[in-house]
Amino acid sequence: MCVGIISVSCEKDTEVEEVMVSGSPVMNASHSTLNVDAKAAINPDLTVNPVTYDGHNLRNDVFKKNAVEPTDCSPTAFNSEINKVIQPFFSDPLALTYFDLYLDLNFYISYLDTSEQYFGENGEYTNFMAKRVRDLERFWDMPNEIRVNGQHTASLNDRDKLASVYIFVGLSSEVAYANADFLLSVNEASPVLPESPYFAMDGFATAGNLIVIGDGITSVLSRTGIDEGIVWTGILAHEWAHQIQFDNYSVWYPEGAADNQPEATRYTELEADFMASYYMTHKRGATYNWKRVEQFFELFFNIGDCSFKSNGHHGTPQQRMEAARLGYELANDAQKQGHILTEQELHEIFVSEVIDAVVAPEVGPEFVTK
Repeated sequence: MCVGIISVSCEKDTEVEEVMVSGSPVMNASHSTLNVDAKAAINPDLTVNPVTYDGHNLRNDVFKKNAVEPTDCSPTAFNSEINKVIQPFFSDPLALTYFDLYLDLNFYISYLDTSEQYFGENGEYTNFMAKRVRDLERFWDMPNEIRVNGQHTASLNDRDKLASVYIFVGLSSEVAYANADFLLSVNEASPVLPESPYFAMDGFATAGNLIVIGDGITSVLSRTGIDEGIVWTGILAHEWAHQIQFDNYSVWYPEGAADNQPEATRYTELEADFMASYYMTHKRGATYNWKRVEQFFELFFNIGDCSFKSNGHHGTPQQRMEAARLGYELANDAQKQGHILTEQELHEIFVSEVIDAVVAPEVGPEFVTK
């Protein structure tokens, strides 16, 4: 659908090609040709398809609509907060028209950004996150390996950042900046764009050693009463665990994590939950007590799904909580609490003792470390 602010063509020619970002292949980037007039305009139907990457995006979990087990995926306080975020869109035609494009644009901006990063809408969590990154690097012995980017709605009001995405997908600098200027005019006319936290809800890890966490998802989660420091830590620890899996994928999953995609996703997600909890509650990790971590996980895991046949199935909230609890127990009950198990040791424990107890319904929650 085209918006009547400017007369533009709604037709586009799209081809899929392989492009490069910092020397790494980025697949399935949409390369679109726009029909732009002399005053500069953007095609509202343009979809800047996000790059394909290993892992998942928390934003997809937040807005998943195909849960099949309401009793397992019951509404939480988070649902109420998400409704507050979405409701203003229905009274703003511009927001309804452009929301998909803005999501894709901010995905790309956060993915491509190599500038100095800040965390929190006003940078209030920048120092906190720098410390957490250093802690995780020491805990997992991964110095200077992972880059963590923040995602901000303010980026969608930044002319250079908006233009950079269109340049990346193949448009000329002139057209890219024309598109950016048009979007800035849309922002001026809209009461929702681009400030809604909906546009900073991404949270993902890529095999290119990048983690992105949006201000939106952390702020909305914290509005339910969860300490925002735990929210930042929990998301970062979970995505960091995926980076560990990427580093060890050929050894840990030489034939894939499972013989079908839903099971493979559940397997790797539960292991990430297990490893994240181990770090968060370890006396040499984030040092949170279980009660505080459990409060966060209880909310965080209910964001997920019960779509057992979905390729993105993460496991039920109960399964995820059990995996996290077992990670905590391993950190808490170790004979030498100051000792940190290696990622390989944790993986072997997960494979041999945790996964069956978590997933198999006939198996109880007992967990005994060897």
